[in-house]
Amino acid sequence: MSDGEYDELVRILEPFRNLRIDTGPVELTEEYLRMIDEVESAPENQSGGDKTWVWQADRQYRDYFDRLEG
Repeated sequence: MSDGEYDELVRILEPFRNLRIDTGPVELTEEYLRMIDEVESAPENQSGGDKTWVWQADRQYRDYFDRLEG
């Protein structure tokens, strides 16, 4: 993005800078809460479960974006 494009974007967004949107409380449905319980009770999500895949996925993600920048 060039400096001119950035300045134009800032100018366009300026009127919205202090806009506040009241979102209110988030209500979780029974279905959503059941899905959370199901995921949390899965064997791979238990204490002591093998979570090495998290580090591997993170490394792959970082490597991918490093290649894009290079």
